[in-house]
Amino acid sequence: MANLYGYGDMTSEEAEPIDSDEEDQKRSSRDPDKLPFSIIWRDDLKNDDIKIPCSTLLIALGATASAFAFTHVLCNNDMELIGYATDSKKTDEENAETKAFDEIKVQQYSTQSVDRIYRLASSSFILIQLNSSIKSDRLWLISEQIINKFSLLNLNTSNPVYIIQSRLCMDYVTISGELENKSNLFIRYMKSSTIAIDEKTTQIIKPIQPPNAIRGLSAALFTKFHQANIPVIVLVVYQRHASVNADSLKLLQRILDRISTTLKPFIQSTDKTNKQLIRLAATQTSNMYS
Repeated sequence: MANLYGYGDMTSEEAEPIDSDEEDQKRSSRDPDKLPFSIIWRDDLKNDDIKIPCSTLLIALGATASAFAFTHVLCNNDMELIGYATDSKKTDEENAETKAFDEIKVQQYSTQSVDRIYRLASSSFILIQLNSSIKSDRLWLISEQIINKFSLLNLNTSNPVYIIQSRLCMDYVTISGELENKSNLFIRYMKSSTIAIDEKTTQIIKPIQPPNAIRGLSAALFTKFHQANIPVIVLVVYQRHASVNADSLKLLQRILDRISTTLKPFIQSTDKTNKQLIRLAATQTSNMYS
């Protein structure tokens, strides 16, 4: 069962689980040589009784969101790795071949393979990057692992949880039934109904309108936070191609910089950011002519 929501605001009456044959097929076709996808916490944080203080939370789902987290957050802040997610293969003894935590820490960044959780201890800012395709029967469990591990401090309507992800712009359909194909790049949002959106914000971004929806992990996380009365905003970047591009990351930064006073200090463009964006743009150009 997969959850899909397609409203700018969501209240408890609006949440409707929808069966998905495609998701059920994915669930039943799990690789028998892999363990269920789950989060592994750093040794000193593994105890279930340990709650990690979190005053600001940014969750990046997919390659574009994770690339944004790298160029605008990780490049500019001294973040410590506190966990990672994996579905590591089994050994002959049926034990997981999990990599040593230090080995995960020094792995080179790759937008296609990063499933990590970071903390900025000085401010209790938490960054979660999840890129892997997660089976439908793990969505709720992963969401619970995240919510249950953190002591969510000072999260309110003026300081909500932010979840960012991307989809193809050709997937977005207007209320009249037409494809939103006039733009190569735009952002839509879905939020908890308790969060007020001022007129200035509505001039910058628009809400997701039916029949469009959020789905998968973003929908599961949204629901879990909603049930816990924790305000949450999902930002969906609709772009022409699935590959990461510099324009998407710049747009995300501009939007978050305007609508989130709590995230603003952590997502500023710096020389390090600009260097990464230039490299990304150069890679895009090279791929176009290769």
